[in-house]
Amino acid sequence: MKTIMSNWKPGTKLQSGRYEINKVLGYGGSGITYRAKEHPKGHPVAIKTLNAIIQNQPDFSKHQERFIQEAFCLAKCNHPHVIKVYNVCQEEQLWCMVMDYIAGGTLRQYVNYKNGIAEEEALNYIQQIGSALTYIHEQGFIHRDIKPGNIMLRKRDMRAILIDFGLAREFVQDKIQTHTNSRTESFAPLEQYELTAKRGAYTDVYALAATLYYILTLQLPFPAPFRQQGANLIPPKNHNSDISDTVNFAILQGMELRPEKRPQSIQEWLKLLTQNKATISKKRNLRNSRQVMLNPSRREQLATATLSQSSLQEPKKETVIKLKEQTKTAQNISKIVSISDSKIDYRKLQEFLTIGNLKEADQETAKIILKISNREKAGWLDTHHVENLPCHELKIINQLWYEGSNGRFGFSVQKNLYQNLGGKQEYDAKIWREFAEKVGWRQNKNWLSYKNLNFNLWAPQGHLPMLGMKFWGFTGWLTVLINQLNSCQI
Repeated sequence: MKTIMSNWKPGTKLQSGRYEINKVLGYGGSGITYRAKEHPKGHPVAIKTLNAIIQNQPDFSKHQERFIQEAFCLAKCNHPHVIKVYNVCQEEQLWCMVMDYIAGGTLRQYVNYKNGIAEEEALNYIQQIGSALTYIHEQGFIHRDIKPGNIMLRKRDMRAILIDFGLAREFVQDKIQTHTNSRTESFAPLEQYELTAKRGAYTDVYALAATLYYILTLQLPFPAPFRQQGANLIPPKNHNSDISDTVNFAILQGMELRPEKRPQSIQEWLKLLTQNKATISKKRNLRNSRQVMLNPSRREQLATATLSQSSLQEPKKETVIKLKEQTKTAQNISKIVSISDSKIDYRKLQEFLTIGNLKEADQETAKIILKISNREKAGWLDTHHVENLPCHELKIINQLWYEGSNGRFGFSVQKNLYQNLGGKQEYDAKIWREFAEKVGWRQNKNWLSYKNLNFNLWAPQGHLPMLGMKFWGFTGWLTVLINQLNSCQI
């Protein structure tokens, strides 16, 4: 009789205590991915295995066989834009793979949050994934499930990482083979709807072109079978007039229904995107020269695109020096935390910020501040308590947030934003509202509830820490806190 299995609970130890499950990261049709710690150092990792539903299916062994194929396919890959698998192991009846934990979000989450991204930034991510696919094809595999939800953006450097090789299969270009007809609607080409068909690199070309279609328009293209029945593919430029003619043409070519009409390799398709690169570059430089005329949100988007584009180039000497300084700073923070004389344990806060769990980090920060103020039972602070927050602890909290968010969040970031708006030592209701709108605590003249805040790296600068709307016992708490930060020289 088959053993009834289930998903692992937080605290579950695997591989004789080497890994400890923290929480579920994602749940798919067949798989489940956990965040875990690898002991003894406590490094975060991601562990993927088959979920409880599949575990209890009569054909579990077939699913397990496919999972093992995915695991060893990934384990053979060594590419900067492909998820790294460190270990493939068996825990009782279940096989699992231990992967690099990517603190960030999916490309789909990112573009939806930003309400669309600039063409240059989109091409940057597509080129990175294109290089990953070229590498995979050279290994004799096709991915078969390219989509924005299977592309992660790592928060520390905004590098695109290709994940989820559950549908990956070995292939011989243009040879008729039998594959499962699993697929994702809108991103799968026509041949993936057939059990027996020719497949090749052009299969992933279609999906990558459809991915670019979506991230530039936020519209799902018509599924291939609908198009075969007469539904015309709407050109992406019809949805977004900012798309260049070159990119519009490349997307349509990549999404041709018949495989033989598409570019036959990822590299061939990528060339279509860059054939008028000089023209695109000239337009970008013109937009850069007019930055001062753009609204703030557009300026930020343009700056992000420019930064992302530069990430493909060899780092400059000053960049290398800055990275070394940041590493040194992070090491110094660890030393400061370890010698803190207040008996405050900052390890949880460090961990939450390291792995990108910003909501948990915000709540842990609130607990720490209440503890150092002896206000744990009351659950809130007044003017007197804020004025007496110890400088040493404020510096540690601020530095942890600043380093953990690449300079986007922290008390010092909020202080600078507030003062740049004209905030002084005295509370000013108008400045307070302007600040709240700038950091995203207010939208359309309404305050957001705590549950509706954005607990990710792409939230507006200064959005966090917030510590909960009911945490502070008075309206002008930020002014008092900033005065204390100034006193502490933070």
